[in-house]
Amino acid sequence: MALVPVPNMASRMISLGYLSTTIHYGGKVLPNLTPETAIHYHNECIAHFVSLSDHPREAQDENLLAAAVILRFYEEVDVPSIGQDSESALRGIQIFLDAQADSAVAGCGLRHAAYWIALRQEIITAFSKQRTFRLPLGPCEPYGSFEPADDYVWADRLVIHCADVLQYCFGSEEQHLPGDHQFHTSSTGIIHPLPTSERQIARYDELVAFETLWTELGPPSFKPIYAREADRPRGEVFPELWYLNNCHIAGLQFLDLARILLTVYDPRLPRLGPGQRTARRSVDRKVRAIVLRICGIAFSNQHSPPGLVIASIAIGTCGDRFTDRLEQEALLEVLLKLQDEHAYPTLSMREQLKEAWGWHGYEGSE
Repeated sequence: MALVPVPNMASRMISLGYLSTTIHYGGKVLPNLTPETAIHYHNECIAHFVSLSDHPREAQDENLLAAAVILRFYEEVDVPSIGQDSESALRGIQIFLDAQADSAVAGCGLRHAAYWIALRQEIITAFSKQRTFRLPLGPCEPYGSFEPADDYVWADRLVIHCADVLQYCFGSEEQHLPGDHQFHTSSTGIIHPLPTSERQIARYDELVAFETLWTELGPPSFKPIYAREADRPRGEVFPELWYLNNCHIAGLQFLDLARILLTVYDPRLPRLGPGQRTARRSVDRKVRAIVLRICGIAFSNQHSPPGLVIASIAIGTCGDRFTDRLEQEALLEVLLKLQDEHAYPTLSMREQLKEAWGWHGYEGSE
């Protein structure tokens, strides 16, 4: 864990204007810290992590797994300032997850927590970039059950479902992709693999069926303890939804990310013809409603800051579908709140949205 240098974090704080005094660590002064210093130390750490791939003992170290997860978080935060995301920390995480995944899923403590954070990070990145899902889900097979369990396990099941949907939409780096094992039996009794299009539809129906099972078998503790629709005449955009526990917030927001993907990537949607335009409008309407609900969950439960991060991902990916000015301004307020109160950079995302909306010469509370 000592491989995660304090200059890495301190220089970020300085660059954000949160620290103005001399930094001390271990009785020593750390001078001249800059964002470039942080990136230098970050890259040095990742290079060292990758070098550990030939050392089985170090690869089993849960502290190093946790360190890799922390570095991946800072890599995400750095993207707006450096203008690119090499995802180098992901390679470090993969080394340790390959060695520790089974014990992390089955166990508890630091290794277990680090594993689930790494999985959520990968979901957020794959969703926002619309890219291949790069972490193995094989060790998570026990979470495919709907057997009674505590709420934390149920929340993890929703996270895994979102990862499954991402694999369906964008592919997976695992050897066998979801749906590759599906077959049908002909009238002569011969077993044939389903054609690709039929496999896609069959897998899609399986993923949609998950939500039906969730509705029927999910615990009632995931229902909001208070719910109120937005009052549009009063200028409200987001519904108000209060939840008992952070695990409920996280699980339901990841479930909503999965709903967005399943809405957009429905293989039965017409691509051409007179029905295409109508289908597109229907998809946009459903996606907007989901994004507003995700934001409502985040705003109603501000004791759980990760909810704002999930909301920002949904806004950044789907915000261009909003045409109502009141809703657009509300989405920007979510992004501003995330940056102002939690130092999570959203300026680039806000500028991209304003360009997509055709806002010219906008003067807001930036």
